[in-house]
Amino acid sequence: MRATVSFGRICGIRVGAHWSALVGVMVLGDLLAVTVLPVLVPGRVPAVYVLAGAVAALVLVLSLLAHELAHALVARRAGLAVRQITLWLLGGVSELEQQPARAAAEIRIALVGPLTSLALAGLFAGVAWATTWLGAPALIGAVLSWLATVNVMLGVFNMLPGSPLDGGRVLHGVIWWATGDRERATRAAAGAGQILGGLLAALGIFLVLRGRSDGLWLLLVGGFLGFAAGAERVHGVLAERLQGLTAADVMSREPAVAEGWWTVQALIDRMLAPDSPRHRVFPVMDFSGRPVGVLRLTDLAAVDPASRFTTTVQAVARPLPPEHRLDAETPLERALERPIAPGRDVLVVEQGGRVAGVITSSDLQRIVELQALRRGSGPTASRDGAA
Repeated sequence: MRATVSFGRICGIRVGAHWSALVGVMVLGDLLAVTVLPVLVPGRVPAVYVLAGAVAALVLVLSLLAHELAHALVARRAGLAVRQITLWLLGGVSELEQQPARAAAEIRIALVGPLTSLALAGLFAGVAWATTWLGAPALIGAVLSWLATVNVMLGVFNMLPGSPLDGGRVLHGVIWWATGDRERATRAAAGAGQILGGLLAALGIFLVLRGRSDGLWLLLVGGFLGFAAGAERVHGVLAERLQGLTAADVMSREPAVAEGWWTVQALIDRMLAPDSPRHRVFPVMDFSGRPVGVLRLTDLAAVDPASRFTTTVQAVARPLPPEHRLDAETPLERALERPIAPGRDVLVVEQGGRVAGVITSSDLQRIVELQALRRGSGPTASRDGAA
C-alpha cells in the first residue's frame, strides 16, 4: 500500500499515511464531536466538542503508529530491514524487506504490537483517573477514557487468530514451530483469517438487517480480512516456493531492448521485420546500457506517423518505476511485491548498472510451476524454522 502523505522518518524508518487514514481521522473526529462526547459529557458548546474530537482522533492515530513502530523496531532488532510504515483506514502496515527466518522471531514481532496497544490503554486509563482525582474538566477524562477503551479493543481485536491480524502471525509462528512446515502454517493461518472474516461479515449483515448501522463497519472489516487473508495465502505459498532463488535464476538473459537514441520509425521497422523480437514490452537503454524507461508496442502505435522519423524512442518511453528495477542478487520472492501485468510491464534486472535480463509475468508463473513440480505432490517438511 502506497503512502499518500509522508511524515518523514522515525528511528530511521519511513512513515506515511494512505489517504484512507486521513479520511478516517476526519470521520472519527466528527463522530466523536457529534455523537460520543455530547453523550458522555453533555452541556458543552459545539466548538469544544469539535476540538476534543479532533485531538482524540489524532492521538488515536499516534497510538496506531506506536503499535506499528513497535512491530518495526522488534523486527529490526531481529535483523530484518523495515521498508516503511503506512497508516490506513483500519490500522497500519509495517512493510519488511524479508520475512523472519525463525518462528520465534515472528511470534515476538507479532506479539509486541497488541502488547503496546494494551500498555497505552493502561497509560490512558491511569491518566484519566489522575485527571478526575485532580479535578480536571470532565471532557478531558472522557477523551482519555475513550482512548483507553479503543486501545484495549485494538489490542484484543488484533490478537484474533487469523491472518493478516497479529494473532494470525502468532498462529502462523506456532504452527511453523510445531510442524517445521512454513507453507502449511501459511495455509492454516490464512484459512483461519478467511473464516474469521466471513464470521464478522455475516454478523455485520445480521446487524444491518436488524437496523443497526454499526453492522456496516463489521461488514467492511470482515470483507477486508477475508480478502487480505486470501491474498496473503497465495503470496505466502508462492514466496515459500521461491525461497532461495534470486532474480538472476529466472530472468530472461540477453533480452530484446529498445535503444533510446533510435527514431520511432526505425524501431517500428525492426518490429515489423520477420526476425523481430516476439515481445510487447521492452526496457529502453541509453548509450551506456543503463535502463531509462520501458516501452510498449502500443506506445509506438500512438505516435503520429508524420513525427515518427524525428521522434526518439526515449522521448515516448514511459518512466521505469524504481520498484521495477532489481539487482541480479535480489531474492526472487521480492518480485512478488512488484505486480506486473502481462504484456504491459517487465521487471528489469541490473548488474553493474547495466541491463542483465528481464522478468515477465510468464517467467514468474513458469518458475512457480516448476518449483511445484520439484516439491512433488506435498510440501517437504523442514525444521529450519523451529524456534
